Amino acid sequence: MKKFSFPLLITMLCMVAGVFVLGCGGEQPPAQQQATKPTEQAAPAASSVAASADTDSYQSKIKFKAGDGSEALIIKRYKDHDKLEINFEGSKALIKARSNAENRWKYKESTDGSDEKEQIAEIKLKDDSFKLVDTDEKLLWKVRLDEGKIKVSDNEEGNNSWEIKIKSAEKAEIRDASGAEIGNVKFYADNGKLKVKDADESEIFVSKDLKFSAAPGVILFKHIPLKHRIVIISELLRMGR
Repeated sequence: MKKFSFPLLITMLCMVAGVFVLGCGGEQPPAQQQATKPTEQAAPAASSVAASADTDSYQSKIKFKAGDGSEALIIKRYKDHDKLEINFEGSKALIKARSNAENRWKYKESTDGSDEKEQIAEIKLKDDSFKLVDTDEKLLWKVRLDEGKIKVSDNEEGNNSWEIKIKSAEKAEIRDASGAEIGNVKFYADNGKLKVKDADESEIFVSKDLKFSAAPGVILFKHIPLKHRIVIISELLRMGR
């Protein structure tokens, strides 16, 4: 029988050990690749969920542009509150509205986009009218809905009211306390725009989110502070006017 030399035996054992190590190591790259795949997919999935949540957070949105095309007012309706973003007549404001009791809404201004601060007005609703009152329940403005008209006055009796008179299914006239026409609201079916124009036919407010509504005509009642006008417009839109 032929004898193996000791050096030859050592060489053979080293070769077998090398083959075993290479065989085990050859499976590592695929295992590492599989471990990194879930991490790569997780980032897009998270950002997709965040974008979806942001888009779906409000239930409806109405946007008005000024005559120069800039965004003047955005009204967003959420499940439990409204948000009014104003950038008009040189004034910027963020106002939130919440209902603290049946047929009542409080409008408060937020300076940083989240904290509610100064109360602009409280709304007291009825079927054919509503009032804006201050924190002491003092009347600021009364809005009456009567026979195709929207009347706004600073008194309970409706004296010296400014009004918007609906003339057709697509047009309303805006009149001051003297009865003079100071502008109109009209829906243009050809381009789907609702426009508020002043007496010189200059565009003041424009929206593509509405069909016909007389509500935005209140923007021409310039004797009323801007924030109060916006609150009145928001409430009229809520009532489908």
